[in-house]
Amino acid sequence: MRFYAITSPAISIALLLGAGVAHADDSIVVTARGREEAEIGVPDTIAVYGPAAIAAQRLKTIDDFIAATPGIFMIHDQDPGTNLISVRGISTNRSQSPSIAYIVDGLALPDSELFTLRPYDLARVEILKGPQGALFGRSASGGAIAMTTNDPGPDWGGEAAVGIGNGLTWTADGVVNAPVSDQVQLRLSGSYRNSDGFIRNSFLDKKVDGSISRNLRLKAKVALNETATFRFRLGWANEEGGAAYISSGNVTGLYGGRLSGAALTNPFGDFEGRASRTWWGAQASYEQEAGDALLFTWTGGYDDYHKDFVEELDFRNDKPLTFFGVPAFPDGIQPIAQPVDIKAWTSETRLTSRGDGPLRWHVGLFYQRLERDRTDDFGPLLFGGEAFRAETRSSQVGIFGQASYDITPQVEATLALRYDRDRRKEDTVGTVSGITVAQRARTFEKWQPKLSIAWRPTDHLTAYVTGAIGFKAGGFNPLPGPADVWQAVFPAETTRSIEAGVKGESADGRIRLSLAGFVTDYDNFQNTVFLGNSVVLSVPEVDVHGIEASAQAALGAGFSLDGGLAWTHSRTGTYFTPNPTPEPGEPAILDMSGQRTPNAPDWTVNGGLGWQGAAGPAIVNVRLSVAYVSRVDFEIDNILHSPGYTSVDGRVGVSHGAWTFDIWAKNLLDKRWAISAFGQQQLPLLLGLGPNGPFDSFTINTGRQFGASATVRF
Repeated sequence: MRFYAITSPAISIALLLGAGVAHADDSIVVTARGREEAEIGVPDTIAVYGPAAIAAQRLKTIDDFIAATPGIFMIHDQDPGTNLISVRGISTNRSQSPSIAYIVDGLALPDSELFTLRPYDLARVEILKGPQGALFGRSASGGAIAMTTNDPGPDWGGEAAVGIGNGLTWTADGVVNAPVSDQVQLRLSGSYRNSDGFIRNSFLDKKVDGSISRNLRLKAKVALNETATFRFRLGWANEEGGAAYISSGNVTGLYGGRLSGAALTNPFGDFEGRASRTWWGAQASYEQEAGDALLFTWTGGYDDYHKDFVEELDFRNDKPLTFFGVPAFPDGIQPIAQPVDIKAWTSETRLTSRGDGPLRWHVGLFYQRLERDRTDDFGPLLFGGEAFRAETRSSQVGIFGQASYDITPQVEATLALRYDRDRRKEDTVGTVSGITVAQRARTFEKWQPKLSIAWRPTDHLTAYVTGAIGFKAGGFNPLPGPADVWQAVFPAETTRSIEAGVKGESADGRIRLSLAGFVTDYDNFQNTVFLGNSVVLSVPEVDVHGIEASAQAALGAGFSLDGGLAWTHSRTGTYFTPNPTPEPGEPAILDMSGQRTPNAPDWTVNGGLGWQGAAGPAIVNVRLSVAYVSRVDFEIDNILHSPGYTSVDGRVGVSHGAWTFDIWAKNLLDKRWAISAFGQQQLPLLLGLGPNGPFDSFTINTGRQFGASATVRF
């Protein structure tokens, strides 16, 4: 059998960038600024993934997309809904609003619990870095993720895929596109995954991270007339499986907080954590063309979400906390339950100019109502007392607009402005008595401007400067006592950023390059600490600056190369905080100035080499990817940390006619690292629990994953 290289630069670049939409000249098209435009002309740093790139890199979860993108980092642990995303050093702590907006089919998700629902049947994913509040509102202080699912099309067809992998993992995905008539089109898609897991609990002698994921989505597109279109989407997801498979050990005392090598033990607790969650949502949109000049769009949606989650807090199999040989908790500190319920209503109305004239603009109105209930039932730690439920209600209104004007044929100025008003209220209610023990309310509001100047001397080169402001609303702490140092309400975060960059491509499109530098003033970073309660203490200032670069090249002979790197310096300014675990001889106040912000590595680097060619009648695609993450500090004291690590992924795909067969591997070299940690110096519970002394808790990664899949299109 002979192999032949496929040398089309358009195909090679499509595999590198995977644009879901392309112009006739093969330029990558994005919708980040509310209209379709070439990515090379947008004055922002944007990572774009279309169907080709999603398949080539086997991007199956939001974790995968973030891991493939320099400058952004994610922790996804504890349970299916808990996640922390950091963008360019703008970090997020637990039990807080995210620092990144997540938009699906044009509508912002109301809560980070929904961020980790399994994505499938995707048309395009865009990841924007830097404050995007002017475009997407509060919680876009670090950036935004915009995900677009495939619309129904005019032709009958679909595809089905099945896969198998280690950990007794098997998957099934399917899509059916059904045009009912010339005016009505339907699309039904689904995704299923079942895995026994990869992480073994050495005490229970079983894998404890197994999971089942079930997902369905129905979309409808109705052409009401030649100028009006109605779309509807109904989705459902259910997941269940292991949770809080947390290891423990005295990493601080024995290894100086370095989570690597022998410190990375498997979990050995005597309680198996479990979680289950169910989501369903509906979304509708109406689009009306008003001649050649205007486009009116309304989008509305509803989300309903419930999660059950139980775990232990000692993560051991001995008797924690003994008094004169008598265990205080003979059955361990378990079960600990933290159920979450979310209901949200979201609506956005937008009026957009049409055409390619020198002035392009849009204005809009946004509304979101969020009802979120979370119960913290600490079981035996309550000593017979009742648990309490935090009932949070949020009403957000946003008014926004953007205008771009071509000052000359080569120079574009863009001004965007958004006002957000977020009214938040939280009641703390006894789960048994129904008595309200605390009530708080606060309004957070902010004007968020964004100004960009872009110079395009040719169609293949753009240089730009962008300045933007973003903010994340504040929230509520437990009510403080007379001696407590925290406030009942913590303030909003604010980011002010300036970015300068250049994007270019060769005339034939075979080479694409980008370079950007940024400086961000980051005020009131919301840092979670444990002072008898889990509370937020604001870090007044964080210094953030960095650079990013990316390159893609079609090398010829079927080979393609892509890579990107991001360096981010994110350090606290002057900051003094109470010592959460004061011991004899230790100061009551700690100086945390100049510390690395949690979950924000200095370096993230990605690269990939691909080849596409013909083997007889078949098409072969091969890709090898490498990713590097530098040191990650999990808490503001910078003690518990994961040193830098490298992972290697690979895929070989063979396509013939309607069929595609893949073999793939993630973390091919089976490297192990910690993905999250809680330290004994930050959590008093861990300092005094075990009879064998203090310990730290951490979660390890799953190790190598590999498998094969088959896909047929019809």
